[in-house]
Amino acid sequence: MKKLVLYFLLLLVVPATAQSGLFGKRHHHGSPTPAGQYHPRPMIKPGHSKHHVPRHEEIGMNPRDFNEAVRIINNENFDERRLATAERIIAANPMSTRQIANICKLFNFESNRLEFAKYAYRRCADPNNYFLIDEVFTFDASKKELYNFIRNR
Repeated sequence: MKKLVLYFLLLLVVPATAQSGLFGKRHHHGSPTPAGQYHPRPMIKPGHSKHHVPRHEEIGMNPRDFNEAVRIINNENFDERRLATAERIIAANPMSTRQIANICKLFNFESNRLEFAKYAYRRCADPNNYFLIDEVFTFDASKKELYNFIRNR
């Protein structure tokens, strides 16, 4: 019985002391500033949702799975096998433009980079950023071919 009474007293005392300043001035919803003060964040009312804007890291494959995919592709000895493996992986896992560019860099031949970039466009999680693929090509003709492919799709 004493334990039960102590428990209820703690429930009443701890929130009161937290508000009074014993643990420092804090608001329930807020973030610390450099001076240690807290500024409240806007609260979301029940029934309303805040639009979630994904961070760049959240687009495409998660980083752990992507790193494993890169390792598997890199383990192939020939570009043709790398291309086939990369196409199989992206067929089941949409990727971000940056992830696609990183996979393109694994190929030794520009023709395989171009073929993969064309194939991957359909599975790209952020096609509006596909201009970033330019960095993987050495020749302007490859860039033009890719963008003609995208435009005519």
